Amino acid sequence: MLEISRIVASLGAVTASSGVVIYGIAVSYLEPNDFQSDVGIWLMIVGTIATVAGLVLYRQHFAEED
Repeated sequence: MLEISRIVASLGAVTASSGVVIYGIAVSYLEPNDFQSDVGIWLMIVGTIATVAGLVLYRQHFAEED
């Protein structure tokens, strides 16, 4: 379970960071691209949730050992 929590947390952080980049690219144009900005926002949301869930699972693993 420890490995899964690390993987979920790291993939969530990467997904959220990718969402920030895609969102930044979408709004940098003179006419922002709605599809890219929507995808960027969703990636940021899902990545943040996955990161928090992974960190909670990681923390729970060490709380159960005590």
